Amino acid sequence: MKKESKAWDIVARRGIYFQAFGIYESIAGFYDYGPVGFRIRKNLENLWRSIVVRRTGSLEIDATKVVSEVVLKASGHVATFADFITICDTCKTSYRADKIVEAYYESKGMQKEFDSVKKMNAAALQSALDTLGIKCAACGGIKYSKVEPFNMLFKTQVGPYGRDPAYLRPETPQGIFIDFCHIFKTNSVKLPVGICQIGVVFRNEISPRQQLVRLREITQMDLELFIDPDEDPKDLLEFDMNEILNTKVNFIRRGTDNEEKLTLKELLEKGSIPNKYFASLLFLEDRLLSVAGFDPSTYRFRELNLEELPFYSKGNVDLEVKTSYGYIELAGNAYRTDYDLSSHAKMSGKDLSVINNEKKIVPHIVEASMGLDRLVFSLLDNSVVEDKERGWDWLKLKESVAPYKYGIFPLQKDDKLIEKAKTLYRSMLEKNIDCFYSETASIGKRYARADEIGVPYAITIDYQTMEDNTVTVRSIKDASQLRKPINELLVA
Repeated sequence: MKKESKAWDIVARRGIYFQAFGIYESIAGFYDYGPVGFRIRKNLENLWRSIVVRRTGSLEIDATKVVSEVVLKASGHVATFADFITICDTCKTSYRADKIVEAYYESKGMQKEFDSVKKMNAAALQSALDTLGIKCAACGGIKYSKVEPFNMLFKTQVGPYGRDPAYLRPETPQGIFIDFCHIFKTNSVKLPVGICQIGVVFRNEISPRQQLVRLREITQMDLELFIDPDEDPKDLLEFDMNEILNTKVNFIRRGTDNEEKLTLKELLEKGSIPNKYFASLLFLEDRLLSVAGFDPSTYRFRELNLEELPFYSKGNVDLEVKTSYGYIELAGNAYRTDYDLSSHAKMSGKDLSVINNEKKIVPHIVEASMGLDRLVFSLLDNSVVEDKERGWDWLKLKESVAPYKYGIFPLQKDDKLIEKAKTLYRSMLEKNIDCFYSETASIGKRYARADEIGVPYAITIDYQTMEDNTVTVRSIKDASQLRKPINELLVA
């Protein structure tokens, strides 16, 4: 396993993202996005919104980030939202116990033992730490404190005297669950109905690491699909159910270590996914990653083992992406049954059932929850082209997610070329075409800078432009150049 992402050199030099408050001795687990990173991230967010929200007819909301304690008691977070912590006896560095045991087994190539860590409770992790001689990464010590659960909620208090305990939300779905009945009644919808949310969540991680992979402030993208479990869906709005079920995905079934290429219909028949609604979630994620530019060989779906399942679950499948750090979980898909609405109904004393097709029902929920920051990280990590012929590495990004479509460059620092280039730049901005302008450094260095951040096309204004109003358009794919009339480029 590499210590850094393949994209790290580009990320660092171009300020795509970086440690928050870096001029101070900053707290780990918080990152800021620079201008280029912000645009890539926003494009991925909009791509998710286009495929998951608009094309399924789902409703998007924006719920509050501060959550009353009673809500998270009903959801189970106050009691169970925890990871196992241990502390080095020598230097007092905190570690997530399962992760340092996993790292040890991975370094030794012990795949079977590595896989077994997911099944370990506190006692088993304690035994591993006591017997394996795992060295503290900070000081080299091998003695650790007792392994125990650590609740990751960020607690706060509301009101001038702090009499109302609350938390920064650890996930976005709870706001959707609480608001569901109100949204159902005020938007004149019927089941199935998808409700989505993109927003920041907060988790007090024990040991944030691996750049954007494990953060304390995370952006989540969630689809909660409220269904009648007795109904058999015919389609998912724009997407035909036959198209969905005939889609092939890389999949690891429970009880096996083998990655298979299976259709969603086959997985449904084998019982690896619980229903057609659930199949639709996997289809949407496969479509998203494909459109975003991931090679199908770089991601897979994995059916969770029984010991990984929440007690109320009738099916959980993770979407995993291959990175420099190995496979990481990018999204979690779950069939949550009626657990969430029933729990909140019990705690609040309110009736959270709805009338659907003249039947009173507490809807079941199938959920797709994806981490936007991990999506950014895994895309960048899988997009680096190591190009010895050009002499620089660059990002191979699709136009839909690239930070800009065009870079606009005057060939030389000639006032006439500069004015012509700036005129084209202003015209493109007026037409909402994503582009940037640069006149600093040689034209070769400007091409390299554009390539590095994945800009598909570089437009060069030269002396021929002044004669016939054509420009050179250079493609990032193969560095080929074509002359085109300016008016052809002003079509948004």
